[in-house]
Amino acid sequence: MKQFQTDHIDVDSHKCQACWECYEACPKQVFGKINVLRLGVHKHIYVKKPAGCIGCKKCIKVCQHGAITAVSA
Repeated sequence: MKQFQTDHIDVDSHKCQACWECYEACPKQVFGKINVLRLGVHKHIYVKKPAGCIGCKKCIKVCQHGAITAVSA
């Protein structure tokens, strides 16, 4: 099962358009890519290393599709 949350961010894979901007922006390489189209699965980002997220929110700033949001306290 793929992760879609850290202590700081939530990822909505349905909104992800696979532009990979968040992947490139993340200084801690927290994200992984689902880069292959399969039955019922579209390309999207997922959280590969949730413990690595430092909460810098650079991924939120670069996501033009609203797929990444801050976790509410």
